[in-house]
Amino acid sequence: MKIFNKTQILNALPPVNDLLNIIESGFISYSNKKCLIPPVGYLPLPNGEIHIKYGMEENAGFAVIKIAAGSYKNSALGLPSSSGLNLIYDTKTGFPVSLLYDEGLLTDVRTAIAGALVAHNLSLKPDKFSIIGSGGQAYFQALYTCKTLCLNQVHVYGRSDDTIKILMKKLEPHKIDVIPHTSIKKACQNADLITTVTPSKEPLIFKSWLKPNVHINAFGSDAEGKRELSLDLLAEADLLLCDSIEQCLTQGELQYLNEIKEHQQPVELGDYFSKELKPEEGLSICDFTGVAIQDIKISEAVYKNLI
Repeated sequence: MKIFNKTQILNALPPVNDLLNIIESGFISYSNKKCLIPPVGYLPLPNGEIHIKYGMEENAGFAVIKIAAGSYKNSALGLPSSSGLNLIYDTKTGFPVSLLYDEGLLTDVRTAIAGALVAHNLSLKPDKFSIIGSGGQAYFQALYTCKTLCLNQVHVYGRSDDTIKILMKKLEPHKIDVIPHTSIKKACQNADLITTVTPSKEPLIFKSWLKPNVHINAFGSDAEGKRELSLDLLAEADLLLCDSIEQCLTQGELQYLNEIKEHQQPVELGDYFSKELKPEEGLSICDFTGVAIQDIKISEAVYKNLI
């Protein structure tokens, strides 16, 4: 079994446009039932959680097991908020062929690429792009969405001045300016595109704050009890997208749909992409819980570049 470290994996990442195509094809495969994806493994920790996602595409040569874990209090220890690794198995022999010890890099990248992909497919040209949350994932969301949409500025709300300063420093080499906000409301007002990446368990964003035709990429709710969006946002959305209906109804923002009498039916990203549906005016929301096919596709692509 070949073991690769984070630096090797970083150098083997495909270009952004290739990553967009790779993840898009994965979502389409998932929605077309061309994958074998068992239920997500979830283990709560005192200050965080462990997620296990795994599976394979039909008739594929590789299966992938991804383990991602972390703690929200790691920053006080001088540690990253999350880490992880991906195991790649030969489906013919059942033997592991590679351990990608990426320390969570591939999870961060495939998560952010999904947000950029949706913004791109919705043909968004935002004058104001805002991110709610300033942790590690905020960097990747800013980087890949700005690269994909040719933006050079992002508005960010974060609870910590330190994390905002770190984010500014990391984005500076990419010529992306960070406009900091101390109020979620002000960060969201007049935004055309909002990305949420917090571990919140209560609504943070409300429809009355938002301008017409805004799109929200909601990433923070990936387990039961988490939420970032108010019920009126879900109730009044003109387009509800999600990476996995099955997962989002129990782990994502969509777990709260049963509290709403009338709402749009959610559409999986794979169906949205494959049917080449045209963007509509109005409020749109995409609920992301993270699907194993993303881990499978990016792991395979990186592994092929490494060997």
